[in-house]
Amino acid sequence: MCSRTASQYPRRSYGSRKYVLEEISNVDLIGPTLSIRVGCVLGYVACAPAQIFLLITPTTQADTIVLESSCLSNQDTVFDRTIDSHGNCYIRASLLTGYNEIRQESIVVVPDYAENFGLPTFIVPVEYMPLDVLRYTFPSRYCESDKLAAFSWKRFGRLPRGLDQVHAICDWVNTNIEYRYGSGSSIISACDVIQREYGVCRDFAHVAIALCRALDLPARYVAGHIPSINANQNDQDNDFGRDFHAYMEVYLGNCWHTFDARHNRPLRGRIKIAHGLDAVDAAFATYYGNVDSVRFEVWSHAVCSTISSAVEPDPAEATSKNPTQLIAA
Repeated sequence: MCSRTASQYPRRSYGSRKYVLEEISNVDLIGPTLSIRVGCVLGYVACAPAQIFLLITPTTQADTIVLESSCLSNQDTVFDRTIDSHGNCYIRASLLTGYNEIRQESIVVVPDYAENFGLPTFIVPVEYMPLDVLRYTFPSRYCESDKLAAFSWKRFGRLPRGLDQVHAICDWVNTNIEYRYGSGSSIISACDVIQREYGVCRDFAHVAIALCRALDLPARYVAGHIPSINANQNDQDNDFGRDFHAYMEVYLGNCWHTFDARHNRPLRGRIKIAHGLDAVDAAFATYYGNVDSVRFEVWSHAVCSTISSAVEPDPAEATSKNPTQLIAA
């Protein structure tokens, strides 16, 4: 592995930057909205040129407007966009030998009302599920719903089908799995988490997804941001606004509903990045070659409360700040 760290490389400006500008969303939102600034800085040391795939840009949805989105590098990096089988937008790039720093930042407008507000909740019979939904009932690498079928039916099978079962699953996961920051592992699955009884947000999501799928409820893994406006003094190990977050979506009433077993309460301003069968499909970075990850910073915070007063930062001002300053801005 490469032995040097980010601190051994001089802080470089983004003078040779390349941009990836998203198309402005053609979405009209009715009612109160929130403008959220989200972003991250990722630093990698490559011993030789290497490929990297990034899932770090907010996704455009029916209730989401991406006002501005850019991706910058301290190297002469060219970013290419590609869409995967789940509809996620990847950024593909080549890391150059030495220190590579990538900064992504977006301003996104979302509705300022309770998650799942007004969405139908009826059960969709399997025979009427679209094929691209049906695949989210299958077991996957981290969500072994087949192994947890008896467990899930015993605890939740007698409840009314659908929404009541999902709420009960989230309550059970939130109560029985302890959150321990930094305890995540790429080899830990839903069955392992239930056995050891602790984990991080991705583990909470994997367990809830597996238990839902065991009841034939389509559920998918989601990665995104939760802005700092959701933090309160009662939160333990608060990670709002300073890390990526994992949760799930469940298919009810012919639409996807948001559920978060980790926090288990309605949240404001959630920004979605990607979804898939489990964490394999929504990893924020996948790289190939001899590469060390040496820097990781994430931010997500409200900048205004209505779309008409949305803040659009001046590009010249943004590039004059280093990423640490942007976090506090």
